[in-house]
Amino acid sequence: MLKARWTGYEIDSSEAAYEVKVPQPEELGTLVRRLLGSGYFVRSYYLFFESPFPRLRDFIVERGHQEDKLGAKALQYLEKQIAKFNDRRWTTIGVRAIEAILNYVGTHRHELLEAGTFHFKPTSDQQEMYGDYDYEFESGQKIDETVFYSEQEIPLDGVVLLLGCALVGLDKLPPDEQAEVYELVRDNYKRVGLLDDMRSWFGPGRDFVRESLTRRHDISLRVRLNPDATFTITGRWFDDGQFIYPYYEYLLQQAAEKAGIKIGFHMIY
Repeated sequence: MLKARWTGYEIDSSEAAYEVKVPQPEELGTLVRRLLGSGYFVRSYYLFFESPFPRLRDFIVERGHQEDKLGAKALQYLEKQIAKFNDRRWTTIGVRAIEAILNYVGTHRHELLEAGTFHFKPTSDQQEMYGDYDYEFESGQKIDETVFYSEQEIPLDGVVLLLGCALVGLDKLPPDEQAEVYELVRDNYKRVGLLDDMRSWFGPGRDFVRESLTRRHDISLRVRLNPDATFTITGRWFDDGQFIYPYYEYLLQQAAEKAGIKIGFHMIY
């Protein structure tokens, strides 16, 4: 396990993950838009994996789907997004584009699966990692993300959308939610003994728990088309020692409830 050092306090580093199943694939995009628009995400989303978009654009054109309403709308947003691609930085993408593109993918999932549109081989870095961990992966197989320790190791095969997102800071929450989640995180600090340690380092007047919660909290969101033509929405976040794990869990649970979906959580060690 990796080790990290934070202000002289040695802690284990680990990732945590969430997973959402998609009950109605034809409304995949609408579901993701409801989740991102729940009020718990910072309204800035970065496209971390661009390769699916040119492939999807070509699929729509080859099948003549630009002539129907759903395909035409998805193609319009795809063309605009692809035009923004560059070698210097990740591009942002809006929720309307996400909704239109994913609703098209959900509706045509069987055709896309048969065409292998979203089949991607492991990167060279991933191949090297898999050799070190003696893990065998073949394109088209069912992927269990929980066996991969880090985000970078997770195969991209089947991935339609990979976003870099962030959850809002504590000060952006309603007062009652601020109080509830603050106590959850404070209790977690206390449980692992860090509360007393931090007080001894910085003095009792500094509220380091609140400080850790007022910043934005980065998180990924990945939409994958599985070999059985179902979809899963997954993602991870990273915080040394997972001291503020309750914050992520609370906000994502609230977001899921507003979006009308079920969400599960697990730690990756």
